Amino acid sequence: MMRSGEGDMDAFEELVARHQQAALNIAYRFLGDPSLAEDAAQEAFLKLLAGASRYRPLASFRTYLYGIIWHICVDVYRKKRPELTDAMEAHADPSAGPVQAALERERAALVRKAIQELPPRQRMALVLKHFEGLTYEEIGRALDCSPTAVDALLIRAKRKLAEKLQGLL
Repeated sequence: MMRSGEGDMDAFEELVARHQQAALNIAYRFLGDPSLAEDAAQEAFLKLLAGASRYRPLASFRTYLYGIIWHICVDVYRKKRPELTDAMEAHADPSAGPVQAALERERAALVRKAIQELPPRQRMALVLKHFEGLTYEEIGRALDCSPTAVDALLIRAKRKLAEKLQGLL
């Protein structure tokens, strides 16, 4: 990133190549819409490039990128709350029979819907912890809060998911 700030476009292309899929995954899991996720990831890299000369490595680059994605996703969410689409298909166990596979897809859809209904900060904390494997400290830096606040966000998110999914799974 420091080299990108000095005008090295090859370095920036390398950053994009290394982190593009993770950026897409986070945006997709948060927004639930593939095209919105693609737009958010692209915007994140454009913001990275625009601010490259001001970048200071106070945290890991990944945490810095996730913070940018977080802010973009919240902006998109506020403008238009996305609906779940058929593009979010479940991956059923291929050895399961058709009835079991249908039940697994239905359960996965219920979980996705419940996650989409969480408040934005809880949803992003959940995505960063359980899908990206970040530590509480890294999530806190990305969301601009303390590790204790991250813990509280995750506890509330899990509690709400348990309430919504009780009896359904």
